[in-house]
Amino acid sequence: MKASKLFARKSFLRTCITYFLLCSLLVLAVTTACNALAAARLDRAFPTIDQLLVYEDALQEDDFAAIPMRRLEGCAFLVFDGNDQLLYASDNRMKEAIRGEDLWMIGTSDYNLYYTVSETSDETGERYAYIALYSYQEDTGLDEFVDYCIVDEDLHIIEGTLFPGLDQLTERQFELLQGVYRSEWSVSKYEYTTTSGADRTLVFASPLLTDETYLRALARANHMYLLTLPILAMAIFALAFLFSRKVRRSIRPLNEAIVAYGEGRRVEVDPERLPREFRYVTDSFTHLLDQLEQADAAKEQATREKQRVIADLSHDLKTPLTVIRGYAQALRDGVVPPEKREQYLDTICRKAAASTELMDTLFSYAKLDHPDYALQAEEGDLSEFIKAYLAEKYTELENAGFALVPDLPDTPVPCTFDPRLLRRLLENLTGNALKYDPSGTTLFYVLREHGDRICLTVADNGIGIPSAIRETLFEPFVTGSRARTTGSGTGLGMAIVKRIVELHHGTIRLVYPPKSGWKTEFEIILPRRQPE
Repeated sequence: MKASKLFARKSFLRTCITYFLLCSLLVLAVTTACNALAAARLDRAFPTIDQLLVYEDALQEDDFAAIPMRRLEGCAFLVFDGNDQLLYASDNRMKEAIRGEDLWMIGTSDYNLYYTVSETSDETGERYAYIALYSYQEDTGLDEFVDYCIVDEDLHIIEGTLFPGLDQLTERQFELLQGVYRSEWSVSKYEYTTTSGADRTLVFASPLLTDETYLRALARANHMYLLTLPILAMAIFALAFLFSRKVRRSIRPLNEAIVAYGEGRRVEVDPERLPREFRYVTDSFTHLLDQLEQADAAKEQATREKQRVIADLSHDLKTPLTVIRGYAQALRDGVVPPEKREQYLDTICRKAAASTELMDTLFSYAKLDHPDYALQAEEGDLSEFIKAYLAEKYTELENAGFALVPDLPDTPVPCTFDPRLLRRLLENLTGNALKYDPSGTTLFYVLREHGDRICLTVADNGIGIPSAIRETLFEPFVTGSRARTTGSGTGLGMAIVKRIVELHHGTIRLVYPPKSGWKTEFEIILPRRQPE
């Protein structure tokens, strides 16, 4: 049943499988043929000793005539016995070129014993060649250094014991050490044992592989791939055209719904008009429309809430200003009895202070919430800073009937922070407790270090925070019954606290449930150092 649905008419799967299968088969066939032709060309251009060792059975029987040299065009091989005497040569020129006494200078094809040659020069410009002999250890899989020597430009041996008894190398010997003969041939040897137990040494010579010859052969081989370009181009173009047409026609209902929503109309998309593979997009689009409508409703609710708060703030600001204006006018007009002048002046001061506090709070939040606000951080001892703050607040807390239980380290806690903002953070948290918790409440301040992070806990055993406002506690303009207030204030205190923590690249959360014996617990995590 599921398979029939997948291959239904309203499904991309059938179309995709058909066209992708055809295209894949075409690409596979063309590339396979081209790869085979290109590999064959390269193999014929640069034969290796491995191609000769395919006939190892014939070599072990000393049946050299059974080896078809026509498949190794341009190559030749020599076979020496255990006494370095020549037994067979496939080419008379190589018979004269490589002799038994040369075998020690030729590296093995399996790199069990091989030479490396590296050339360098000194400060005077004189050139030297460093020749090293290595032995591959099969048990460890490592190359073991055997010996070395250094020769000058004239191939005089000036250092090393690699070739005892020799004072100078010939050009021919120097080339053979590098696996080259007369700059035309690449030579290597292979040591084996015949079926009768006789030792044999095979020397294989092939045309030297150079950058020029390789690039030339590679260019010839790559010409085969040019044949695939027009075929693949046509196949890709046809596939792209078909898919483009299919996609445009299939998602047209969804596009119509999006355009309609942009015009302020909601149009439901019929899933049956879309391919089966696109129907989950319809569900996601419908879900998105629901979320957008919910977001619009939430935005309208937030706007109404802010308007209400702004109206309340305006009222809170207007009320003390009205009192100040009335009292000041009464004092100016001389209608205040002398015994009440001090009372009037005291009321004006208190109302002015309340207005100033209200405006400062609004200004602080707006300034901290600005994206260009820069933290004025400096290095300091966070423990000492909190101790100094609590020492200043001690008399106020005591007069209000609050107890203080600090748990701060005696050793320095180095940290990078903005002292002014951090003081504002502590002031807001402590001020909330003083303002809304009853007398007899105990405040707790705990500071701990955790690697490159510092944890500050501010808690109390007061009235606690109702569950209804825990999720919105740090949102701006949360007032009235939604916050730890009695309906007064701007509702920005905890929003400012959160913004200060964020500016320090830290986090703050209301821990619930709090530690045993506490009713309210705030956990603040700060980095030890601020990022650059």
